Amino acid sequence: MVKVLILRASGKIRPISINGVDIIQIPVIKITPNEDVINKISLEDANYIIIMSTTVVKYLGNALGKLGGSVRVIGVGPQTCNEVEKLGVKCEMPSEFSSYGIIEIMKKLPRGKVVILRSLRGNDYVKNELQRIGYDAVEYGIYDLTPDPISVDIACRLINYVDYVVFMSSMTYEAMKDCTKNVLKGKTAVAIGRVTANRMKNDGINALIPSEYTLNGILRVLINHLMISSESLD
Repeated sequence: MVKVLILRASGKIRPISINGVDIIQIPVIKITPNEDVINKISLEDANYIIIMSTTVVKYLGNALGKLGGSVRVIGVGPQTCNEVEKLGVKCEMPSEFSSYGIIEIMKKLPRGKVVILRSLRGNDYVKNELQRIGYDAVEYGIYDLTPDPISVDIACRLINYVDYVVFMSSMTYEAMKDCTKNVLKGKTAVAIGRVTANRMKNDGINALIPSEYTLNGILRVLINHLMISSESLD
């Protein structure tokens, strides 16, 4: 049976089933809320609010639910926007569910103040690009992401026995890179999007990337690759 190891953050594990595939999910990243920012943040003077994950919505649901209609909310992808819209707030999303897609949307909009809500560990690409093209952009780290040593150790042991390794964020790769760099060169790696794939490429690892940067996109890549691999053996 084909074995797939999916590396995620805590709280993100969902049941996944593919016929003939043994899927193992391990939460190698711990999420810790940044209480100081969550308790003090104000969103009232923003023209745009950019939300980079569903975790932001989890911790700022009350504040987001009070937004007026004059603020445009942009979520990085469908899961994030779904969570925002559960609060009764309209949410837009880019055609590419990534930081790059966010910038493409913002290039077409009137300039104003942008508040970016994300983790403390993300890169500054969105903020820097928005400032470069004329926005007043500020960002807040709503939560922190840190490796879970026990889960990382388990995943490092399992990685030798699986056929595919899926990284659901660049942080999951960072947590695992010390034990995966050499091992992955003999396996098929899958990255959730361009940011994660580019980080892996810096270490000489080429990863498959879905056309849609979501879990469903990941599963489609796995199924297609499995079908191609099966046909090549006939």
